[in-house]
Amino acid sequence: MSISVGKLYGRRGVSMYETNSFVGQVNPSVKLILHLLCMILIVLASEPLTTLYLLLIPVILTLTLAKIPLRTFVRRVSPFLIIFLSTTWVLAAYGKGETVWWEWAWIRITEEGVINGLNIGLRMMAFVCYGFLFTATTDLTKLVMSLMQQCKLSPKIAYALLAGFRFLPLFKEEYALIKAAHRVRGVSRLPGLRGKVQGIVRDTIPLLAQGIRKAERVAVALEARGFDGTLNRTFYHQMTVGRQDVFYVALLLLTNVAVLFLL
Repeated sequence: MSISVGKLYGRRGVSMYETNSFVGQVNPSVKLILHLLCMILIVLASEPLTTLYLLLIPVILTLTLAKIPLRTFVRRVSPFLIIFLSTTWVLAAYGKGETVWWEWAWIRITEEGVINGLNIGLRMMAFVCYGFLFTATTDLTKLVMSLMQQCKLSPKIAYALLAGFRFLPLFKEEYALIKAAHRVRGVSRLPGLRGKVQGIVRDTIPLLAQGIRKAERVAVALEARGFDGTLNRTFYHQMTVGRQDVFYVALLLLTNVAVLFLL
């Protein structure tokens, strides 16, 4: 089996959203901390209308400063609308409240339940939008480098996370190859749940063995290059905090605070 260099090292190519957009050029650590702070501010909103305005902030940033097409954004976020609708319905139909709008059997829709359901549902969608904005405009390698340089994360933990994420696509391909090899060799599966469990065990054992061998090779390569896990080291990718980071922080924080406390 031949594996390209790009697949071997997990390089999928830098996304256009990471290179050609303003949000893509923001320091990943700054972006991560800022988005988490914005999520905390969203939790403070107690009215659905305020939460809706706060939700529109990451949506507008995604379509403008991140340059992500509307079609792509809708396709990635739309599956979470099911969770939004189900959460809103459950809290509206079974939540506590005094002002009853409609009641039938065990369903009791109240004004307080609808408000609470909409607020929590919109809050969840805002979290999803901030998460999508971060993942769509952030390169994994730059994120790890930034966590080590700006947040002083231990290189041992950082490189372990990076290697783990890089191995995921390889494990997916290896798992498909193992299943195909079993089919070619005529390995039969028992019907029912027992057969599925045995098949999973049979497929994952060689996958685990290959994962251990890959991890050993990575460890040997790191030791051969003098990696000792300390922060007193130089980095090929130098991550800095510049004016665009300050502007992004000011823009996002001021907008969220203004919506939260002035509207």
